[in-house]
Parts: sequence; C-alpha cells; structure tokens
Amino acid sequence: MHETRLRLQLVLGAARMSIWDATVVGGDINDGVVTWSPDGATLVGLAPVQQDQAFPDFLALVHPEDRAFLVERMQQRVDKCAPYQLEYRVILPDGSVRWIGCRGMPVCEDGFPVRTLGLVWDDSSRKHQETRLFEQKELAEVTLGSIGDGVIATDSRGRIRFMNRVAEELTSWNAEQADGIDIDHVIRLLDEADGSIMENPVHRCLRERHAIGVSSRAQLLARDGRRMAIEDSSAPIWSRDGAILGAVVVLHDVTHERKLAHQLSWQATHDPLAGLINRRAFEAAVADALRSAKDDGHHHALLYMDLDRFKIVNDTCGHGAGDLLLQTLSQLLQRRMRESDVLARLGGDEMGVILSFCPLPRALALADELRHAVKDFRFVWSERVFEIGVSIGMVEISEHSKSMTELLIAADQACYMAKEQGRNRVHVYRESDAMLARRQGELHWVSRLTEALEKNQFRLFSQPIVALNGSVDGAANGHAGGHQEVLLRIAGAGRLDPGATGDGLILPGAFIPAAERYDLIVPLDRWVVTHVCRHIQAERRRADGNGKAQPYAPMYSVNLSGTSLGDDGMLAHIRAEIAAHGIDPGQLCFEITETAVIANLPKAQEFIASLRTLGCHFSLDDFGSGLSSFAYLRTLPVDYLKIDGLFIRGIAGNDINRALVKAINEVGHGMGIRTVAEYVEDPETLAAVRALGIDYAQGYAVGQLRQLS
Repeated sequence: MHETRLRLQLVLGAARMSIWDATVVGGDINDGVVTWSPDGATLVGLAPVQQDQAFPDFLALVHPEDRAFLVERMQQRVDKCAPYQLEYRVILPDGSVRWIGCRGMPVCEDGFPVRTLGLVWDDSSRKHQETRLFEQKELAEVTLGSIGDGVIATDSRGRIRFMNRVAEELTSWNAEQADGIDIDHVIRLLDEADGSIMENPVHRCLRERHAIGVSSRAQLLARDGRRMAIEDSSAPIWSRDGAILGAVVVLHDVTHERKLAHQLSWQATHDPLAGLINRRAFEAAVADALRSAKDDGHHHALLYMDLDRFKIVNDTCGHGAGDLLLQTLSQLLQRRMRESDVLARLGGDEMGVILSFCPLPRALALADELRHAVKDFRFVWSERVFEIGVSIGMVEISEHSKSMTELLIAADQACYMAKEQGRNRVHVYRESDAMLARRQGELHWVSRLTEALEKNQFRLFSQPIVALNGSVDGAANGHAGGHQEVLLRIAGAGRLDPGATGDGLILPGAFIPAAERYDLIVPLDRWVVTHVCRHIQAERRRADGNGKAQPYAPMYSVNLSGTSLGDDGMLAHIRAEIAAHGIDPGQLCFEITETAVIANLPKAQEFIASLRTLGCHFSLDDFGSGLSSFAYLRTLPVDYLKIDGLFIRGIAGNDINRALVKAINEVGHGMGIRTVAEYVEDPETLAAVRALGIDYAQGYAVGQLRQLS
C-alpha cells in the first residue's frame, strides 16, 4: 500500500499535479473541508504542509470574479454525482494571480454525495499562452479588417476560410455566405480589354506552389454586377513541414488609378482643346506611314494646314472665340476625313493630316475639298461673322522619302509657300521650295531682329499675376507689391511682318522661334534683363522723388530661353545688371520652360542655384506639358509652377483637365512651391482655379497688359 502511494506521488509530482480531497456535508460543498497535501497547499498559496481548510476559507483564496462560477459549477456536478472539469484563478499572498486547472469526481454513497476527489494543477502557462494566441488572433483580424485592401484566405483546395471587411465590400459576398465556397465563385476576374474570363490566381498559386500576380488589365466582377479594376496577388500558406495549408489573396481596388492612367495616356497623345491627336502622336503616325511606304511601296500624303485670318478672331473676340473656332473647325474637318486618314492639331492654329494609301493626284483633290470646306465655313460670334481660310502644304510620302523630320519640314515649307502665294490655296512641295523658303525666312528675320535691336524697337509689357485665396508674396519674400510677367513685343510692324497685331506690334510667337533658330535669342534675353532692371531702378527713383517709400516693391517675371540657360555669359550679365542698377535681386523671377530645363538639366540646376543664392526667384513655365514633369520637379529648386495653359483653358467644363490641374497643384504645394494658372480668360475659369486652391492667376480675367515705362 505504501509502495502504491509512493508511486502515485511520483507520478503526480512528474505531472506537477496534486490531489484534491474535500468533504461534502449534507450535499452542500460550502460546508465541507478541503484536505491539502504539502504541494497542493503550495499551489494555492498556503504553507507547504499537509493541512485541512474549511471550504469557505479556500473560497477566499479564489479570485472574486471566479468564486460564484466555481461554486455553481461544482455544486451542479456534485448534485448529479457527475464528474467535473473547470479552471479558476487564485490570488497568492504576493498579489499575483495563478490559474488552477481542476478535474474531479464526486464520491456518492447510496446516490448521496459525501466528498469530492480529483486532481489540481498550475494551469497558468497554458492560459497565458492561450491569451497570447487569442490576442494575436484578435490583432490579426483587426489589422486585416482595417487595412484598405481586400484579403481572402482559402484552404488547400481553394475553399474560402476567411474574408476581411474590404473583401466583402469588393466582392459583394459576406464572410458567412462565402465560408467553404470555392474561390472561383467569389473572385471572378475578367480581362478589361475583351471581357474574357481570366484564370483565378489562387488555383494557379496552389498548383504551382509559389506567389502569383495577375494582369494589369484585370477586372473584378462583383456578385452585384459591378466591375472594378484591381491589382491582385496570391501567395501560398505553408505548414512547418512544407505542406501547403492554403492560399491568401490580396485585392487592391485600382479603378481610380487606372482611369487616371488612361486619361493621362489620352492626354499625352491628344490635344485637350480640339480632341484631336497632338504633335507627338502625329509624328509617330507619320513615321508609321513612312515605314509602310518603304516596306510595302504604299503612297500616302502629308498635309500641313495653317488657318488664314485666325488671329483676327483671336485679337478682336478673345481666346474664348478662338478656342470655339478651333473646336468647330476640328469637327468639320474630322467629318470630311476618310476612316483611314489622320487629323491632328499641331499647335496654335496649325493642323496636320495624313491621307493614307492615297496617290498624289487623289490627295491633291482631297486637300482641295478640305480647303473649300474651310473657306465656305462662316464663324459667328456676338453678331459678327468671320470668313476663315486655310493654307495647305502637301508632300508625298513614298519609298523615296528620307525621314519623318524632313517630311514635316517639307510640309511646313510648302504651307509657307502657300501663304506667300496669296493664302487659301494648296501647294505641293518641290525640292526647290526648301531653299527659297529658308532663304526668305533667314533674310527677313535676321534683318528684322537685328534692326529692332539696333533701333531699340522692342517694347516691354507686363501682365499681373494675381494672388488668389489669400496668397501673398510678401509673406514669403517681402515683395507684396505685386507680381507681373514681362512680355516682349516689336514695335513698328511692317507689311511683310507676320504675326503683327492691329496696333502695329509683332507678338513673340512670330519672332521668338526665328530668334532661337538663328542664334539671336541670347541678345534678346539680355536686352530684356537690362531693360527690366532699368525699369525697376526708375520706379524706385520715382517713388523716392515723390517722397513715398517702397516697403514692398513689385516682382517681375522674366522669360529666359533654353539657349540662355546654357550661355556662359548670361549668368554674369544678370549679376552685372543687378549690381549696376542697384536693385533687389528678390524683385526678379526668371521663368524657364520645362522643355528648356529637360534639354540641359545639369546646366539648368547650376544656373538656378547660383541666382537663387543671390536672392532671385524662379518659375517653371508650361508645367505639365510633359509626362516627365513630376520626376524633374524634384531636382529643381523653383518657387513657382506655371501650369500649362492647355490645361487651364476650358477647365470649368473639363473633368480631365481639372483632375490634372488638381494633381499638379497638390504636388506643388506638397513640395512648398506656389502655383500659377495661366490663360485665365473668363470668370468661370477664375472660379474653377480658385476652387482648386491655385495660388495665383494670370490672364485677362484678372488683369490687362500694360506697357512698362
């Protein structure tokens, strides 16, 4: 008997268990006495000696939250003479808590309970581990439920075992409905290009035993019929022994991003005003036509079209009328195109056409039909009627054509000849035209610009750049006296001067390209810098002479060409003029175009850094015209972004332009750069850019041009 008891103690000791022995008096456990062995007494915080303890005294050691449950549970099982198993907490003398596991059996005589006998043990380790596992599970579920992506887990056969809240919203299935259902019924993927069904990545992941992504064209077809663009990936879930337990799939809704990407792609190849393809896409189409001619012997025709008398509409009625005219003519010409033909807006009032698979005689007839269509068109604006013509240059695309660039130059030169010969006609390019057009252009512009420099015929005008939404320059740089862009004109326009306005001025669009082409742009830029500095000095002296201080002098934005950015002497010239006229460098803001910067980025960065150190400011003009804009912006320390006018015009009614301008504005503000909207010509556009949070506006809606002294 002693040996048996000893063996029992050894077994219990190895299992870290103790015997529970308690009497039951009159069927009530509360009146009983608990007999503790030394190790059992230690378990509940008593001295390690064998001892008896009244059940109420034992109950006092139990955690207050567990007492009622312990008594109720034990009494129920004792009343039925049935075994019981439970767990509870005791509070030890040092205040710590220990979990006790208990398994017992009432001892009944004649069906009446007289005692309980069983085992007790320290269950704290298991309970703490269980608590940690529960907390980790809760944390995982809360995390998966709160992230922005849909998460679905399956078993090894692709049947759903878990879905988070976002997955329920994306698929229109709730987790209870989907539990145990094959993933194919819940995640149905379509190719957005043709609507075909795509393979479910989960089954492929389980089959190939590695992570799987899906096509960038994937659409999720929800249970309620909705379709949304998604990015989808699936990865296997592994057990410790290398078996696949299932897979987890992550669904990311990219509907908005993909829509914006499509819009950006369209914007990159189309003119937003006319809705036609732009110059970049047109050049690609010309290159394709040239390949077709050289590889297969096909014949095509390239037309370069320049509207006659368009500037009259623009100058007398404003840009709004000019824009409407371009849109109307674009639709008119598009209706005259054959299905295989290509119509593009190349910029301003210039358009390009590719007449595909069209021999020269037939192309000439089609071009003349287009000319007649424009000539017969009447444009009405505010009870005024305008007759518009078009000059068309044509060049054949054949196996003998040399390059896409030479084709475009030839068509441009033929168009020039059409204008020289009286406008409103079609001129077919001949080799002799190139020399004539080049010589005439060189002789005219070289002499005209040289004369203007020698006789000081250039004039400076300014247009205000007005702060919106409370933006004030003075808060940042101490020049709250206004911000103006300096604009250059040639006075005394003659009969042969293209681009002349009714008041005898030649606009920069006519002579700046020629100045850049014939190396006259740097002298022009230096002239402007010098005369702006003179104007600033004269304004200060005038204020001093009147006894009026200039606490906040105005800032003047001066345009610099890409050639001037790379000119070794321009930086020294600017420094010298600032010093010679004693002006505050902070009154000068140099505007440079995005394309000029990209052409020579290291030189531009050095140029900008040098003048900013001096105190000058910089504005990036025509921002957004290239898809690489944001990438270059991070490397350029500029103060202002002038958003390309193509995006601003018509923004009030163009959701795509509004989204693009909003994105540019937010990126600029995120980098601490102020934004300027150009070509704000009417109240609707002004309201739209103000609502988007643009800092400044420039255009006839906020200020007219004025000549500088």
